[in-house]
Amino acid sequence: MRRKTFLLILLLLGMLVLQACGQGGENSSGDNSSGDNGEYPYGHYEDDKMIGKVWAVHDTENVIELDISEWKKRDLKGPGMEDIGYVFNATYSEETSFTYEDGTEASIEEVKSGHKLLINPPARGDDFEGHADEVVLLEMTYKEKYGRLLSHIDGYNIVVMYEPGNPPPPEMQDSLFEEVGKIVEGTEHDVVASWIEYDPNFVVNYKEELDIEQFPVIFVYNQEELLLKAYEVEKVYDFLRDLKE
Repeated sequence: MRRKTFLLILLLLGMLVLQACGQGGENSSGDNSSGDNGEYPYGHYEDDKMIGKVWAVHDTENVIELDISEWKKRDLKGPGMEDIGYVFNATYSEETSFTYEDGTEASIEEVKSGHKLLINPPARGDDFEGHADEVVLLEMTYKEKYGRLLSHIDGYNIVVMYEPGNPPPPEMQDSLFEEVGKIVEGTEHDVVASWIEYDPNFVVNYKEELDIEQFPVIFVYNQEELLLKAYEVEKVYDFLRDLKE
């Protein structure tokens, strides 16, 4: 059996990874893969419809930071385009209209980090800030909501999720992945890994949706679904050992 290299992705603690730059197959605008549009990976975006994902909401400044990386690259040819991120600072006011995609009225309080938005008017040229006359909260697919957890390789993603200000213990850091590397070495199984800080203001409340009883918690995902939720490292080791049988 061919030897696989265990890939260890160290994500900066406490940071929300920019989706466009760090999660290969997931698109900010939908479930389209970059290969669906030939030489223009993001050609499905329209000039007059600026779509992106919320990086942060600064309510004291009335600003929404929106990752528009893919929309900005809609006219660029691939593969091999520069992996550069673009953020648009959309200011909002009492005149700004907030709605859902079906036309139902919404509000700024309902805009969460990771939310997919359409903002009008769109950015022009190299201008990366402007007043939002209209903000539309768009429907999101399962892969868009859970893209941070799903594996982006033909293998497994081990995710350690922890509470802000309370990083996981040593046995859930380097030593865990060193042991995982030993277990999968010599097999046909690829494994990547990440540490994610739980964000109660994320568009998906993972604590509720995944019925998390305590932190830190360990998840094992493939490209489609959750395979294991555990609070002890031995559960993860047993899962991977079973794959070898």
